[in-house]
Amino acid sequence: MKLLSGKVAHQLDAKNRIRIPAKYKNAFPTGEPLYYVEYAPACISVMPESVLNSRLASFDEVNPGDPEMMNAKRRILCSIEEVVEDGQGRAQLPKSFREYASIEKDVITVGMGDYVEIWAQDRFERAVGDMTIQQANALAYKKKGAEY
Repeated sequence: MKLLSGKVAHQLDAKNRIRIPAKYKNAFPTGEPLYYVEYAPACISVMPESVLNSRLASFDEVNPGDPEMMNAKRRILCSIEEVVEDGQGRAQLPKSFREYASIEKDVITVGMGDYVEIWAQDRFERAVGDMTIQQANALAYKKKGAEY
């Protein structure tokens, strides 16, 4: 799979449908199902099945006798829906996901390496704010314990 990066501004249509921008859609594995996921705060992630399965692999070992872990598994799995496209490549964005991400019309889709995030445009601008690329790199390298 190609690296998913960059951002695209677009909109929901009047029927709350969205098109995953071609630059991302074409980079996902051909024929692999895509899923909407409540993965990160304030946005909706779209992941191909292989990426989603790798993130869910830790639940393969959950002991059914551990109620806290079973509830976490339930919560996570109930926050995933398959992306179903119509013949024109539009997919309904379910109401629960629109509410989770406060999406009304204007959206920004952002490449995140092996998945994409869909943000309400205003929330994305507030989240990223005025952070410069130098600040982002310094923070990223500081977290890894390396020097920038």
